[in-house]
Amino acid sequence: MSRQLTTAPSAPNPHLFRVGIVLATYNCDRVHFAAQVDSIKHQDFADWVCLVTDDGSTPEIRQYIAAVIADDPRFIYHGQPHNLGSYHNFEYGVQYFRSDPTITHLAFADQDDVWHANKLSKLLAAIEAHDALLVHSDLGLIDTDGNPLHDSVWQYEKRQPEQLTPELLLLRNTVTGCTMLLRRSLLAHILPFPSQGQTGHWYHDHWMALVAAQQGTIVHLREPLMQYRQHGRNVIGAEQYAGTIRKELVLWLAKKGRLTLKSYRIHRDLSTAFFQRFYPPAAAQRLNPFAEQRLDFGAAILQLGWHSYRTGYGSQGITLRLWLNKFIFDLQRVKRTCCQVFTNSRTP
Repeated sequence: MSRQLTTAPSAPNPHLFRVGIVLATYNCDRVHFAAQVDSIKHQDFADWVCLVTDDGSTPEIRQYIAAVIADDPRFIYHGQPHNLGSYHNFEYGVQYFRSDPTITHLAFADQDDVWHANKLSKLLAAIEAHDALLVHSDLGLIDTDGNPLHDSVWQYEKRQPEQLTPELLLLRNTVTGCTMLLRRSLLAHILPFPSQGQTGHWYHDHWMALVAAQQGTIVHLREPLMQYRQHGRNVIGAEQYAGTIRKELVLWLAKKGRLTLKSYRIHRDLSTAFFQRFYPPAAAQRLNPFAEQRLDFGAAILQLGWHSYRTGYGSQGITLRLWLNKFIFDLQRVKRTCCQVFTNSRTP
């Protein structure tokens, strides 16, 4: 279930809530990290604890991080003994706060963005007003020097998150992790994060949004509550017209028309993990539009894409890419089967 808000409700009672913030770092830019930390320190909702979990930065960067947060006891530093990757580094932070019974909500921060001073208070007000499991907001876009690029990433990428369902989230994620706040009760459902294979990775926010949409209500706040810093080192960045046919054609031409099927495999693995977690085997096989065993040459993906188009979710380009991937994938399966049958028929 989804609910749209243009502005957040009135501020919640600050004495009832305590927010855990997971701030994941890896060889951060010093100036950008200091700006992010400063924006967290100046939240108008003050009852928060921020875990800075570093994923194997250089010793110099680790020392710098510890020094920047040393003057505020609400910050806790943890250095991972080896590199986990962004996905499991955020999972560590979720597990850490799950063990703290005083934490009522969780928020997530990147190492180089800037939060508005009312970010936490507005997200708390919205999630409580609708008894939701998760709330997220729009975000502004800035360059590496902090200069504004666009007032709204949702407009920039043509996002319509109000239309999301668990099925449409499998097609395209429209919930950005650094804008979300989730309720503690969701942790039992999102943990542990499903393991990822060698074919490709999805992101922590995609998994958490999927689970929240399946378990309850997501509130969409059409108000930018932070500035997302766009630069060459982003793990994932904002893309104009993301998900459209126009954008997919540009990306395909940039790859000189190569198709690796990696995109389908990532969606297949994520959807398989989701359906295995929440549905019995028979239902999972029947409902999963990306199931490898479904020999339909991408028909279920096209059907999902048609639903996305009709509702205005806006993933036609992604649909065509994934459909073509699945069509080729199934064609290769049929070819291998035919070759095996032919080989067996010639074996005395």
